[in-house]
Amino acid sequence: MEAKGSHPANSPPDDAIIRNASNIARQRLLHAATRLLARALPGNPRNDLEFEYRYRRYVAEFGEADSDILVSTFSKSGTTWGQIILYQLTTAGDMNFDHLFDVSPWVWYAAMRQVQPAVTPSPRILKSHDDYRRFRKGRRGRFIFVLRDGRDVCVSLYHHRRNFKRFEGTFEQHFDNFLHDAEYNWFDHLRPWLENAYGLPIHYVRFEDLKRNFDQTVRDMADFCGIDVNETTMARTREQCRFEAMQAHESQLGPRNAHFEGVSDSPYFVKQSGKFIRRGEVGEGLATLSESQLAAYRERFDRTLGEFERVGDYR
Repeated sequence: MEAKGSHPANSPPDDAIIRNASNIARQRLLHAATRLLARALPGNPRNDLEFEYRYRRYVAEFGEADSDILVSTFSKSGTTWGQIILYQLTTAGDMNFDHLFDVSPWVWYAAMRQVQPAVTPSPRILKSHDDYRRFRKGRRGRFIFVLRDGRDVCVSLYHHRRNFKRFEGTFEQHFDNFLHDAEYNWFDHLRPWLENAYGLPIHYVRFEDLKRNFDQTVRDMADFCGIDVNETTMARTREQCRFEAMQAHESQLGPRNAHFEGVSDSPYFVKQSGKFIRRGEVGEGLATLSESQLAAYRERFDRTLGEFERVGDYR
């Protein structure tokens, strides 16, 4: 299902940022209360509870606009690629920013750092890895949901966890996490986004289509978002979104240790710079997973995602 947002009569302008004052007050009160409650809890439960309500407060304070474009994905599925594409399509494409989140905010990351998200012009290009259920009450704007073969995601995520997330386990341990992790799981994350029970305005983009037919895939994204694209913009977007070009700007795109100085519960620790834009290939997972791992992956896929034709070849 793909749908574009409607614009009722007497509605605010598309670029008007809507902030619900009563909800902001409520979220601030809840966050303050959970900070007090969390003091009585041990370790991770304390941190998780406080951060959940901190994030809800940040989301409420950030607001939403009909012109917002959310690049929503499961990790390592092409999020940064989607952000850069839309940044090129909606601006003059200047790559001299300090960090991507200065021009394409990620509210979750800002909440984790305890800094304010960047203020950017309309349309705001926003990153999100949020669970679909966070949007059960709807949300202004449009969603670009980037899909990628789970086998490739699995391999890419392993290297990401090793270099950025303090993971010290083996690939076999990571693969078991990938299949069975209840907190953040590729299969369980994709299913509700593909079902789209809330009728969110979603355009699905496949990583593989960007690799094989970049221009048409980008033009389809632009059409969904109501963006006019001339040949000059298309040529610049194509150039800046090449793998080599993104690697050249890698220091501006990924997590930084400096972002989390003084943050005790940082989810990131960068071991080695220059590894955020790693390979960006199609088919690495199929070549890497063992036969027994592929069989386990297919069994899990059939159980959770087998009914969705859109991702049928990811089996």
